[in-house]
Amino acid sequence: MPIPFLSGLKSSVRTALSVLLVSAASAGCGGGGSAQTGSDPGGLPTDFVRQTLDTRRFPDAVCNDGSPGIFYIQRGQGAAAAADANKTVIHLQGGGFCLSDAECSTRAADQVSSTVYGSRIAPEGLLSGGTENARFRSWNRVSVPYCSSDFFSGDIGPTGGSTNFRFRGAKILAAVVQTLNSQYDIGKAGDTVVLSGSSAGAVGAFINANRVRALLPGASVLTLIDAGVYPDIAPPFPQSSPPNAVRESGAIALGYWNGQVDADCAAANAADPGLCYLFEHAQSTLKTPFFVAQNAKDGVGIANVGLLDSDVRPDDPTLTAWINDDYLPAIGTVLSGLGSSAGQGVFATCDSPAVHTLSTSTALWERSISGFGGRSLETTFADWVAAGAPAVRLLASRCSYP
Repeated sequence: MPIPFLSGLKSSVRTALSVLLVSAASAGCGGGGSAQTGSDPGGLPTDFVRQTLDTRRFPDAVCNDGSPGIFYIQRGQGAAAAADANKTVIHLQGGGFCLSDAECSTRAADQVSSTVYGSRIAPEGLLSGGTENARFRSWNRVSVPYCSSDFFSGDIGPTGGSTNFRFRGAKILAAVVQTLNSQYDIGKAGDTVVLSGSSAGAVGAFINANRVRALLPGASVLTLIDAGVYPDIAPPFPQSSPPNAVRESGAIALGYWNGQVDADCAAANAADPGLCYLFEHAQSTLKTPFFVAQNAKDGVGIANVGLLDSDVRPDDPTLTAWINDDYLPAIGTVLSGLGSSAGQGVFATCDSPAVHTLSTSTALWERSISGFGGRSLETTFADWVAAGAPAVRLLASRCSYP
């Protein structure tokens, strides 16, 4: 029987998902910027300049290896920049997470340290300074690299032992916001600030939204959550390693990272505050308007929720049945429950499982979708912000693999 918004798999999961199951089960989430420079046809620079957090002022705002947290910033570009000088996007990059010393030791250098980041980047999509990003290039745009492995939520370390990790993601984001406010005059009374995130950064965005709002009490703070919805369901292979469902990972994170979930969410889920890492449990306590962008067929989400080992075959009948009977209905229930009241927006597609985030690629950010009246994510989100965050609900009518 068809289910609302989503329909199940018609056949085996395709090659694109197979690739993601191999890479995403351990690495998880993405969403960074290209380390290059450039200019638009008008001659304006499109690259962002690196800024290092002052560890004398913010001694705990450090990456896993103890190097200082950083951010990249570009002021608004083009003719509308002066009018939009009081508008800013602060974007949290993605990059998975880790829940043990052994697991964290295998992460790439740019996921645990700021030392490998260059002086400039040229992001795509929401952060692009090019003319194609017509609605947001005139805003101040800030990119926050993800080097804490903790959904921007940790506050512990050094942990000691041979690894001696720090998990200070919450401190990094707080330091970025305070630095932007004090040194760049961003987030003052009357300003508009969008806290956005992709993948792991999206989880960080909704976990930190209330805290950012408190740090910028005079500003209007909104939240964009791109590829951050992971439904609360059991994995298909309980014997998989690690043998923890996503809901159990939150409880581990609270201890290993000293995870700082939102205080209101923790109070509302006092018996299990680790559930606050799952959007469906966190959304009711969000004090900022929020907009969810999600590919319902996201292969990274499927791999993370299923905690799939790299040797799981994509055409395994147990996996196919789980996606059909559990994953797609569960994420469909979460997504179809959004966007019916003011302060909520949702833009949910049914793309290839190879499509993870929607706001970090210019092609996906600008793409017109016929089923959504030809609207793109860029125009839909920009209109939602400009109109004061009214109810917006764009959902793909069907979601099945070819």
